[in-house]
Amino acid sequence: MAVEITDAGTMTSYSGNVLERRQRAAAEFLAWAEHHAHDVLRQQAAHVQVEGHPDRLDQRSALAQQQVCARRRLHAKQLHDSSMALLRHG
Repeated sequence: MAVEITDAGTMTSYSGNVLERRQRAAAEFLAWAEHHAHDVLRQQAAHVQVEGHPDRLDQRSALAQQQVCARRRLHAKQLHDSSMALLRHG
């Protein structure tokens, strides 16, 4: 078994066995790859929410803007009506 002293002054031991080192490196790489894939998906989702939003796609169309506003108003009214019905009957 070999010992390595890092820049931070901590001692790290590692096996002199090549197979064990490769297995440990493969496990670390898989952990990094999963974490990286999760970060990429999260960034893509955030990008789609900003770039793919109906307001942004149809920003030059007055009709599309009116439709988006009407959908938002309808949704807000439905939420209000639902909560009022819940308060009355709950």
